[in-house]
Amino acid sequence: MSGARSILYLAPTFLANRTRKQIRGVQVMDFQILTDLVSLGHRVCVPIEKTWKARFDEQMGPLARAANLEVVVVPALRKPLFATIACAFALRNHRFDVAILGNVARGIVPGVNMMLRRGVFTRMVIQANAAPKPAFLKSLARWPARVVAVSRHVAEAFPARAGGEPVDVYYGVCNPDAFFPPPDSRPERPVRFCMLGKLDTALKGVDGVVKAFASLPPELRERCELHLASFPTMPSEQTRTSWGTGVIPHPWMPATEVPAFLREMDVLIIASASETYSQACVQAMLTGIAVIGRDIPAIREKLDTGAGLCFTDDAGLASCMERLASDHGLRRQMGREGRSHALAHCVWRTTEFLDRFVFNPDPQEQDQSGITAG
Repeated sequence: MSGARSILYLAPTFLANRTRKQIRGVQVMDFQILTDLVSLGHRVCVPIEKTWKARFDEQMGPLARAANLEVVVVPALRKPLFATIACAFALRNHRFDVAILGNVARGIVPGVNMMLRRGVFTRMVIQANAAPKPAFLKSLARWPARVVAVSRHVAEAFPARAGGEPVDVYYGVCNPDAFFPPPDSRPERPVRFCMLGKLDTALKGVDGVVKAFASLPPELRERCELHLASFPTMPSEQTRTSWGTGVIPHPWMPATEVPAFLREMDVLIIASASETYSQACVQAMLTGIAVIGRDIPAIREKLDTGAGLCFTDDAGLASCMERLASDHGLRRQMGREGRSHALAHCVWRTTEFLDRFVFNPDPQEQDQSGITAG
């Protein structure tokens, strides 16, 4: 491990107005990485929008007051575009060894360009969790940056590196020890399908999953349950009644409760059509349960390892559900193969990320010089 460095952690999620209480997904990951960076002794600076301050202190706990953590609070400017420009002014006299940029949000480009021109940092590592927009790629071509994508699908959206290879791929679950399989023997109970995420948005595909569950043969459906986890605001009684028996919605579930929840399930269903990684998929794989996922690249590249089944429409989802509900042996086999793959390829280690990508410059970066306005 390299010696202590000065790091600017520039996460667009912390620069957006914080109006909701729930923290999940990329935000959980941001807090874990920050915790690791501070605990490792690096000098870390993280800009946050004013509305984040109370929640940031709560999540960081005692480390929020660590001597090697500087929190720069910018005004509530509503959008990362304005907040990042405010950061550039606030940090104009700072100097960092490296910046870690936690997304490919194009709105942060003007502020990043200002910081580069002022020498706030001279190189950066971008954690790409989505495909870049053309405007972002235009700026990226001039930046002294190394890109690390969350999946092969995202990596392929970036220009190839020297030699024709896509950018690096590195991502995973940051607390893998919390996810482990349930005991082999447990009381007989219904086969439990589940969804996991912030389900009060149509993008998650809850209606299609409920429809597929309702279409199962009656004698099979009576031996199954569909658990929907979770809802910041619970669905109305009318909606719950329309879903029928066997469909069980759950109130909002903090990230700390997810591992125990998954150990009570048998199959995870991912119906979203816009996943670029899916932490929930990997969490289920680590727990040793089978996955049914929509046939999109970020999901297919995980389930093609033997961890589950892909579907393209409601009828295909119902067919997958019927198959797994009827075959305990297949569920267990997929669970074992998924866990094996996830342990080998889907575990996040901050020290490895730092040594491989942050403190080990990409040769291509060394060929770039200067920065121009974009």
